[in-house]
Amino acid sequence: MQWMKIFYLLACMLGTWVWMLPAKSDLPKKSDLPTGLTDRFRQTRAVNIETIVEAQFRKARPARGFKVVDPYDSLSAETVRNWQSDNDHRGGVCALRFSATEEEGYELRYFESYATAITAGYRITHQGRCGSCSTLQDLAVYLDTPDLATPARQCARRFGLARKKRCFEEKIGLTNYCAESWAYNARHTQKACRSQCIADYGLLNLLFHRYPGENVNEAGQLRPCLQCDEERSGPGFKYSAGRTRRNSGIESAIPRPESEIYPVNHTSYFQ
Repeated sequence: MQWMKIFYLLACMLGTWVWMLPAKSDLPKKSDLPTGLTDRFRQTRAVNIETIVEAQFRKARPARGFKVVDPYDSLSAETVRNWQSDNDHRGGVCALRFSATEEEGYELRYFESYATAITAGYRITHQGRCGSCSTLQDLAVYLDTPDLATPARQCARRFGLARKKRCFEEKIGLTNYCAESWAYNARHTQKACRSQCIADYGLLNLLFHRYPGENVNEAGQLRPCLQCDEERSGPGFKYSAGRTRRNSGIESAIPRPESEIYPVNHTSYFQ
């Protein structure tokens, strides 16, 4: 039985690293946001977030105890592929508008263009469709946590989907729905990219958390391990979560073209 325990520990270590690739641990620039703004974000609530989550997939059902549907499930994959191949979605934005009667509750809404959102009286919060992480509470976590990699590795190490989710929610501070999207993503990348990452970095390097070499080569291409994560898990996570660092105007630690960083003014929500 001792060898089984050792094998399990090695699998957890590998799975932990394979999911928490540098591409997912984007580091924002030092924030110049007004003092206390992210605290104010945490005091708000998206009144229609449950409706947004329920409308993501019509055929598939969420995992037991979850509200968000697994975007990597066989019944969900077609929806994600269709969304990804539709170029019209690239110009869309997720925007919000606070209620006229209260300062804490706001509505999230997807618009096909920046202009239509502004004309309707909404404020842009990120590029693309609204999802489980589109709330201002989750934005506050992204802005206040320069390095999500370290705590997220701890969460990815948890055995089982529910324990992963609980860790993302309790240890990192993500909202309930957003934590579910992160948990699905962690599980999927552990399965989908393990062999590529072992071949890329080497087994011993991964076991001892050593990641030699550059993330991007001279031609601007991601190394194989990161490219696997980008291709295999990226679309599902973007569809499910909605908000990412790059589409929220928060720069990535990995050099990216300026065109991939969508500019957002996060100080305008309460004006």
